[in-house]
Parts: sequence; C-alpha cells; structure tokens
Amino acid sequence: MPTPLEDKEAIRELLSEYCFRMDAFRFTELGELFTEDGEWIAPYSRARGPAEIAQLMARNIPAEPRRKHFIMNSLIELDGDRATARTSYLVILQAAGAGLVPSVAGTYVDALVRTPDGWRFRERRLVHDLATALGLNVPDPQKP
Repeated sequence: MPTPLEDKEAIRELLSEYCFRMDAFRFTELGELFTEDGEWIAPYSRARGPAEIAQLMARNIPAEPRRKHFIMNSLIELDGDRATARTSYLVILQAAGAGLVPSVAGTYVDALVRTPDGWRFRERRLVHDLATALGLNVPDPQKP
C-alpha cells in the first residue's frame, strides 16, 4: 500500500500530466486521465467520460492561438482511495503581434479516485478567478 506521500506525489503527477497532454493536443490521452463516469466542468462547457471529454477538447481547443498551462499551489487531501485537490492554474496564450498574454487564472477543484491504473479524475471543475479572452471555439463566458 502506498504511503500518503506517495499518493500525493502520484496525484501531482496526474495534475501535471493533464497539462502536458492538453498543451500537446493529445486529447484522447487526456480523456484517459478520467474515470469512465468522470466529469470535466467549466463555466462554458461540460462533458462526462473519457471519450466525450476528448471530443469536447478537440472541438473547443483550436491550434491557434497556442497556449500553455501552468499549475501551482496544490492542496491535496487524502481519504483512502479518494482524494480532493485544489490547484491554482494559469493559461498563457501566444497572441499574434502581442507576444505572450495571460488568458485565464483560476482554480482546478478536483475529486479523484484510485483505480487499478492509478489515480484518476472523478470530477475536474475549472473556476475562472481572472479571465480575458480565452481563445476557444466556444462563446466567451466573460462577454454578455
């Protein structure tokens, strides 16, 4: 049985892997980080299950402008084979003519479960604390 420190490190790896897969447009692999009934919830959209999450990302995340996700300040609480995490995130866009532009800063609020394949997201909720134009293929929730 892993120690609490090993569980927390495995969860931090999951949080980071999400960002790397997102930024590399590896949406099918990103979906695999969720349980079969896992949910991805944002102010502008939601999806359930790995396939639906992958499809949503492929539809919503355009190749341009390019973006990079950064995470920091993770607080993880363990409860056996379940855990919760709150993690600060920042997304930077590479806007034509404007260089690097902060797009959104917020908090990922996660419910996680241990599976035979390791820790997975049961729910990933995006809370936008500060946002400008998101550069997505969805209506901007910041604009009426």
